[in-house]
Parts: sequence; structure tokens; C-alpha cells
Amino acid sequence: MDMKGRITMKKSLKLGAACLGVALLLCACGKGSANSTDTAAGSETESAAQSASESASETETETEDTNAYAYDYDVESLVKLGDYKGLTYTETDTSVSDEEVESQINSTLTAHATPEQIKDRAVEDGDTVNIDYEGKIDGETFEGGTASGASLTIGSDSFIDGFEDGLIGVKPGEKKTLNLKFPDDYKTNPDLAGKAVVFDVTVNYIEGDDIVPELTDDFVKGLSITDVSTVDEYRAYVKSQLQTNKESEAESSKQKELLQQAVDNAEIKEIPEELVTEYSAQYTSYYQQYASYFGMEFSDFLTQYMNQTEDDFNKDAADYGKQVAGNMLVVCAIAKAEKIDPDALYDEKVAQYAKQSGYSDVATLEKDYSQKYLRQVIINEEVLNVLEENAVAVAPTEIESEASK
Repeated sequence: MDMKGRITMKKSLKLGAACLGVALLLCACGKGSANSTDTAAGSETESAAQSASESASETETETEDTNAYAYDYDVESLVKLGDYKGLTYTETDTSVSDEEVESQINSTLTAHATPEQIKDRAVEDGDTVNIDYEGKIDGETFEGGTASGASLTIGSDSFIDGFEDGLIGVKPGEKKTLNLKFPDDYKTNPDLAGKAVVFDVTVNYIEGDDIVPELTDDFVKGLSITDVSTVDEYRAYVKSQLQTNKESEAESSKQKELLQQAVDNAEIKEIPEELVTEYSAQYTSYYQQYASYFGMEFSDFLTQYMNQTEDDFNKDAADYGKQVAGNMLVVCAIAKAEKIDPDALYDEKVAQYAKQSGYSDVATLEKDYSQKYLRQVIINEEVLNVLEENAVAVAPTEIESEASK
């Protein structure tokens, strides 16, 4: 319980426009486009970013799509294509070394480290303790006032005054009753401000140094990975996952490189403002979902996690919208030039998407993603195929040599 803020420790978040940008700005965000593979460690835990995105996707049901799509415009009048065949991309080494496998395994072991449980001395200032507590106001428990197995560092000022100091000198296994009072200006929950509260606290143990487990068959079995129960099988599994991830990253990098060249080679004569507004709104909505996930006002989220004012963010959103709209117009112009017909491909492609993404059938997929949206995804995929099929791989040394001339 965080009596000055929230019960849990402050969550951290590394933000980037990964879901918005790594997908080549081609609307490939959310569970409907998922075809990702986790690393050995990543398969065991989900990031907050993933949770936010998946949560939003799972609660949305589209019945009518009024969004703007680039293929609805006369792209031939808006874009003059340049070269989009014979483009080059940098070859990427996707081999996995034994050192990388061991590094990933060590990361997983470290992630499963548990603190030494010290029980032979009293709590001191600066100790991190594992505690159970129950708070009551007028003899009644209240929301957020009870927890088991909570970790608290004495002297961190995470709880209301008197809570942490009251545990100094208490030995593991002992219970301490703390008669305290919420601050008069308690902003976390104004309903509790100024009220007397009684906490019954049991110190379970003092946390010592982390103990990293050994890599054994028993540890591997505890990871509950399908068809993996021995150390040797786990090493092979980790290598396979790293290989898959490297290949996926290489493919994404190649597509992004080729698309950027196609856009750079094209002349975008005009970008409809409606498209810019649409993609700017998607950008804003994406980060609003993050803020909602953390239970924060959007302005506070921007300040705390993105170090931005709302004006700065709105400018970034507008820039993003213009960039994506331009990219999408080029993609759709290539589709026109290549006579790509999303209607003719729709049934086959959407059935494939449903299967890849774990949907029971196409109808269920279409509840989350409209037919208009899925047509754009088909266009995106087919255009990327065209770019890749006609591209030339270049070794990194060749790229460096050309750049130095």
C-alpha cells in the first residue's frame, strides 16, 4: 500500500511509437495483426505497453467504420510515383551465437531471483521488508487498506507518516499495531483525509540480497514451456526464439527501408487534410490508452512519462499524421500501378489473418476490425511483397563504402 500515492510501486514505462511505427506506419497495430514471437524472458511476462494495447483492442467492437483510408482517394492525381522496383536493402545477420543464448538465459534466471529472507534480527531504517497489513477506520476495513506480501523500504516515505517508523525494531514474525492518521490534505483519496486509522502489520521477513536460481531441469519445468522440460531442451528453445525474433526484426527493417525509399522517390503533390487528421487522432488515441491503463490524466501522463506538454504532443501528433498519410498515399498509388485488387483477395487473406491471430472465424475478426480496415491491410501487405520481390540485397560493407564516397 502506498499511502502517499498508490498501493503498488510506481510503474515505469519505456515509450516509443513501436506499435505505430515499426509496423511501417501501415495500420498493423493490435491483436488483429499480431504475429510476434517472444524471447525466453519475454514469454514469461508482458509489458505494460502490450497490456494497454491489448486491453483496448479486446474491448472495442466495430460495427461501422467511418475512418478515412488512403485507397478511397484518387491517389494517381495526388502522387507521382518514382522508382519502387530495384530498390536496395541492407542484409542483416540473423545467426544466433552461444553467447547470446547464455545471455538470454542469464537474464531469465536474474528475472526469477528472489531475495534472501532474513528473520534473525529486528527491522532497521533502510531495510526492505515483506509485510502483511490490514487497515481499519472506525473498526471497518477500507478499499486499498489491506495487502499480503507487500514489499516496503523503511525510510522511503511511501506510506503515511508513522507507518514505516513504526516498524523499526519489529522482528520478523511479530505483529505491530499502528494508530495513525491520514494527512489532512490526502489527495490520493480525499475521503480518507484527516481520518484516524489503525493498521495491524505483520513483518514476514527482511529482504536480503537477491538469490539467482541455478539452471536445472526443475527450474525449466517451472517455466511451464510446452514440450520443454530439460536444460538442453530449454537452450534449444531459447536459441529458436532468438532466431525467430532476429528474423522478424530483419524482415521489419527490410520492409521499412524499402518503403522509405519508395516514398522518397515519389512526389506527393497533395495530402488530404482528412487523412492527416485521421492518423493524428490514431496517434493521440494510442497514447491516451497508455494513460488510461495507468489511471492517469493525459496531461499528467505526458509530463511524467513523455516529458512533453500537450502542445508539444499535439505537434508531434500532427507531424505523425502527415507522415503516415503521405506514406499511405504512396502505398496505395503503388497498389493502383500494380493492379492490386483487395476485393479479389479479401476472402483468402482475411481467413489467413483470422487463423494467424487466433480468431475462431472471420466474422469474429470483423467485429474487431472493419472490412475497410482489413482491405487496407491487404493493400499494405501486397505492396510490401512487390517491393521485396523486386529488391536487391546489399551487404553492410557495401553500404558503408558508398556512404564514404
